[in-house]
Amino acid sequence: MATISESLSGRPDDLVGAPVTDAAGNAASIVSIQQGGGDSSSGPQAWIRLLDGTQVLVPVSLLGQDDGGYRLPFTFQISADTRNPMQMSFPVMEEDVKVGKRVVDTGRGVRIHKTVAEREQVLDQPLLQDRLEVEHVQIGRVVAESDQPQMRYEGDTLVVPVLEEVLVVQKQLMLKEEVRITRRREEVRKPETVVLRSEQVQVEHFDEGRRPS
Repeated sequence: MATISESLSGRPDDLVGAPVTDAAGNAASIVSIQQGGGDSSSGPQAWIRLLDGTQVLVPVSLLGQDDGGYRLPFTFQISADTRNPMQMSFPVMEEDVKVGKRVVDTGRGVRIHKTVAEREQVLDQPLLQDRLEVEHVQIGRVVAESDQPQMRYEGDTLVVPVLEEVLVVQKQLMLKEEVRITRRREEVRKPETVVLRSEQVQVEHFDEGRRPS
C-alpha cells in the first residue's frame, strides 16, 4: 500500500474531503491540512474528523492510499467517558527471528581417480613329484610250480617276479630275475613369476568454478 507522501507532489490541499478509514474500518474524513512547524524536518499534518465530530491531528506521512481513499495504521476508539471521549490504539510491532538450516550446494566436490598398478612377485613353494627307479636283479633260482612268487611290496619298492620255462631233464620253473621298482620322493623347487594387481586411489579436491580438466 503506497503512502500518501509518495503521491502528494507538493499539493497537500488536494487531500481535503478525502475519506479515511482506520485499522478497524471506522470511517472518517480529512477536513484540512496543516503545514509542518518551524522544524523543516516535520512534514504536513492532516486534521481528520470522525463520525462523532471528534477531530484528530495526524501526520500526512501515516496516510496510505486504499481504493480511492486513505487508511490509517491505527484504530480510533470512542469512549463514553466525557473526560476522555476519544482514545487511539496503535499496533505494537515486534520483529522475530526464525533460525533454520538448509542444504546449500557449495559447488565444491571430490573427484576420485582409481589406477591399477602391476608388480611382479616370485612364488617359490616346495612341490612333490614321484620318480620311479627300475632295477633288474638276477636270481636264477628254480622254483616249484606250486610255489610261484607273487608281486609284493618291500617298503616303497614293488617287487615283480619274472618267470620263464627252461628245458632240463625235467621241466622246472626257474626264477630268472626280479624287477625291483622303487619310488623315490624328493622335494624340488620351480620358481615362477606371476603378475599381481593392486588398486590405488587418488583423491583430488576441486571447486565448482574450477573443475579439473
